[in-house]
Amino acid sequence: MTEKKSRPDNSDSVSPLIPAARSIAWSAVIAGTLAVLLDGFDSAAMSFLIPTLAHQWGVAPQYFTVPLTLTNIGAVLGFLACGRLSARVGQRTVLIGGTAWFGLATVLTALVLPTQLRILLDVTRFLTGLGLGAVLPAAIGLAVARSGEERRHGVSAGVALGIIAGGAVGGMVGGPLIRTVGATGVFWVVGLLPLVLAAVIAAVFPAVGAERAAATADADAREEHRRQAEVGRMLERGLRVRTLLLWLFSFAVFIAVYALMYWIPTLLLAFGFTPEQAPKGTAVFGLGGVVGGALMVPVVARTGIRRALVVAPVIGGVGAVAAASAHVPAAVTLLLVAGAGVGVTACQVGQLVAAVAFYPAGTRTTAVAWTSAAGRIGSIVGPAVGGILLGLGLSGQDVLRLAVVPLAVAFVAAVGLAVVSVRDARAGRGHGDAGGAGDAGDAGRTAAAGAVTP
Repeated sequence: MTEKKSRPDNSDSVSPLIPAARSIAWSAVIAGTLAVLLDGFDSAAMSFLIPTLAHQWGVAPQYFTVPLTLTNIGAVLGFLACGRLSARVGQRTVLIGGTAWFGLATVLTALVLPTQLRILLDVTRFLTGLGLGAVLPAAIGLAVARSGEERRHGVSAGVALGIIAGGAVGGMVGGPLIRTVGATGVFWVVGLLPLVLAAVIAAVFPAVGAERAAATADADAREEHRRQAEVGRMLERGLRVRTLLLWLFSFAVFIAVYALMYWIPTLLLAFGFTPEQAPKGTAVFGLGGVVGGALMVPVVARTGIRRALVVAPVIGGVGAVAAASAHVPAAVTLLLVAGAGVGVTACQVGQLVAAVAFYPAGTRTTAVAWTSAAGRIGSIVGPAVGGILLGLGLSGQDVLRLAVVPLAVAFVAAVGLAVVSVRDARAGRGHGDAGGAGDAGDAGRTAAAGAVTP
């Protein structure tokens, strides 16, 4: 049964004194979602610009594999740093700083793009990735901490959807932006927006009093927060197998997500799309993702997180294979790409919901960060493998079919998580919500006060 008693929520790493709220802190949710949306917009921009840049620079699309890969290497480092930074300076500060950082780095990308020197593009995209990686876990951690324990699953899923929505928005406006302001202008737009947002958040979203008090807390209290932010707690007995399976699931899912997200505009050229039409692939993939992510919350409420994680990669795999194999009009191809987006994004959101559910409050920001970091390692592999496959001469259809391989790995990991959840629930070794996550006989299937209890 969902606990109603208000209690300290240490997931807001700057202060253990903030009690769990019973209502959603909409200011924190909106601020985090907007930052994450611009994160997704920035990530999508590079992907839908590749066909145009390849034409302008006179190179093959796979020439841009390195900046894509370096963006995600930077993001992994940003994810890994987020938990410790949040413990030291607070999630609000990390959110503002990360948003401003990736905005400034994207402006630098706009400045160096006319030189057509890839080494400069490599550097600026790596710097961009550092900020992108810090934003998502900080946004989720802050929104969850200020909204309270009872709301954490719905809030975490809602904020995470921002990154998918950002990709969809990027795909929808990408074609018109390219025609209006060109590739360089797109990076100016994508870079200036987060700078404005960071300033707005800093001005209108002040730290709460307990957070300001925490900044002057004694050294022992700060040390306790740093200890709670350590990833070692996620590998303690009783959580170790679950953690490793969740990391494997996230890793495999992100291989598929980022291979598709970054290369779909290029792959669609093989289906007869023009460079200006190619961003539609990013748009429909993202829109399908919004649908899949939005459905994840009620599905988890009804069936539990473990069942949802098992089904989602199957949906994504079927959509990808159908898009690659069917000889249909362009509109139907886009619809099938959207279907792939439904499945893989449900996986992406589901692994964040699972990370929030499986761990105690004091380690939640770090849990989200490290689970996402495992995924971001997959996001390095996915675009790199996609570029290599295209360089080897594989068709867009073949690359789409091969997206099934990491999704099959994710399916196996999800089945393993389901088995572990049932075993731990029967043995009474649950941790928070994790022990009964998705168990058919568990009362955690109910949704109380809008919460999603796996």
